[in-house]
Parts: sequence; C-alpha cells; structure tokens
Amino acid sequence: VPSCDGLHVGIVTSIEQNGREQETARKGAAVAIKIVNEHNPTITYGRQFDASHSLYSTLNRASIDALKMHFKDKLETEDWRLVVKLKKVFGII
Repeated sequence: VPSCDGLHVGIVTSIEQNGREQETARKGAAVAIKIVNEHNPTITYGRQFDASHSLYSTLNRASIDALKMHFKDKLETEDWRLVVKLKKVFGII
C-alpha cells in the first residue's frame, strides 16, 4: 500500500469468484482474495489499510524482465499499460 509508507500487506494465496477458485482476475471482475502475511500476521484490514487504499502487486525490474521473456505474447495492451503504471508507482527505471 504505497499511501501507507509502502506497507507490505502480504501475498495473495487464492482468488475466488462466485465460490470458485480462479488463477487470475481481470480488471472489473468482482472477486474475493485471500492475503497471507507470515512475516507480520497482525496486519488487519480496517486497521492498517481499508477499501480506500489502492493495493498493488509488488513489481521489480526482474519481474518485468520475466514477464517480457515468458509471457510477452500472453499479455494484452492493457496489461502492459498496467506494468508502465506500476513502474511509476515503484520508481522502476
């Protein structure tokens, strides 16, 4: 959560839509996510962050390079626009 001093909420361990587990979720989909933080299990929704905060997947240069190398043909233009936005959020050159 960049607006909370870069708070690391945890790792998404599952995504569900209509009670069924999903591998991914596209923009606009109503899904439930399970987030686990083994390093700081006291982080609580409603206490340190809430629905007013934007949550972002952590991104770094190595993960961008991996996307380019292994998933370039599977990602859509909108996905690459998100990568560009996240580069700005995380200050990646």
